[in-house]
Amino acid sequence: MRRYETIFITHPELTEEDFSELQGKINSILTGFKGELIKLDDWGVRKLTYEIRKNTRGRFFLLDYAAGTDLIRELERNLRLSERVLRFQTVKIGDQVTPESLKALKEAAGAEKAKPAERSEPPAEIKVAEEIPKEGGEKA
Repeated sequence: MRRYETIFITHPELTEEDFSELQGKINSILTGFKGELIKLDDWGVRKLTYEIRKNTRGRFFLLDYAAGTDLIRELERNLRLSERVLRFQTVKIGDQVTPESLKALKEAAGAEKAKPAERSEPPAEIKVAEEIPKEGGEKA
């Protein structure tokens, strides 16, 4: 098993019902292909750097999990087919994940969720349009 992260962007008006349906689909794929979910973070609605399918805003999610390569193909196929998902990207984080390290990762993710209402922020490498200066040196 390897460790992966998938960041996906959905429509900003995604309802809780739509999100729970999407999350159920992701969970069924993970269990069907013997993957292990570490965490699913909601980064909230953000302004997009460029327009995607006539949307200027999107709701960002981070999916952290351990799985085999077959699961990646199936997950990306389903994200591509979903009308709710605007964009996605999967990145391999680690090569070999042992059951002990997986358990420690899940506990660390659980401890993060137990902390009071601090919303996790995306890594600094991800630029959102609000941070990119305009030509005159002003911020957007």
